[in-house]
Amino acid sequence: MPPSGSIENDTMQIKIGILEVQGAFQEHKVALMKAQKLLDIETNIQVTEVRHPDHVTDDLDGLIIPGGESTTISLFLKRNGMEEPLRKWMDEDRHVSWGTCAGMILLSKFTENQKQGGQPTLGKLDTVVSRNFFGRQVHSFEAPVTVQEKCLTKTDTDTDSFHGVFIRAPAVVEVCDPSVTVLAKLHRPDKNDDVIVAIQQGNVMATAFHPELTEDVRWHLHFLEMVKNAKK
Repeated sequence: MPPSGSIENDTMQIKIGILEVQGAFQEHKVALMKAQKLLDIETNIQVTEVRHPDHVTDDLDGLIIPGGESTTISLFLKRNGMEEPLRKWMDEDRHVSWGTCAGMILLSKFTENQKQGGQPTLGKLDTVVSRNFFGRQVHSFEAPVTVQEKCLTKTDTDTDSFHGVFIRAPAVVEVCDPSVTVLAKLHRPDKNDDVIVAIQQGNVMATAFHPELTEDVRWHLHFLEMVKNAKK
């Protein structure tokens, strides 16, 4: 029996965990399965829930932190003793993480507009993120975001525009290290500015919007390609 993560008969084994506390984790699963078919190699993807420290295992190749309420998710991690296991898991270069919306807040080292008393984060991205940057739940909206990197516009059908679904969304207000790559921005005509809404630093990615709520799976494909490359 080959070890987990090996390639047998040219098929790569990939194990993805989803932090199933809040958010559209079922939609992430569906999008991952769609994106799997677009990978340039044969893969066998196992998607598993992450809700306990015992679920944070070394053979987990990738982790998705869905949206929801960042304070609630942070409290869940603290009360269930998951903060340190997750931080140690993320310290390994072969492990890939992606946070959407609240997940972006949890992955950032610095946060603006925190609730009184603050909240602990996993602190993997050298960024300052502003909670509820665009307003409260009633200010949720959908708008095109401009993709900045060719890794997300590789095929003839991909454009540099992506339909962004923003639900009580955060935004990156400051990049604190040159190793952080801006993946997408949102132009606000009323403010005449461009807001950073997707970033990547090493094997950690974050989006302020919800790609899992659209039919376009290129962000899930990029995540799987990050996982594939980290396993080499």
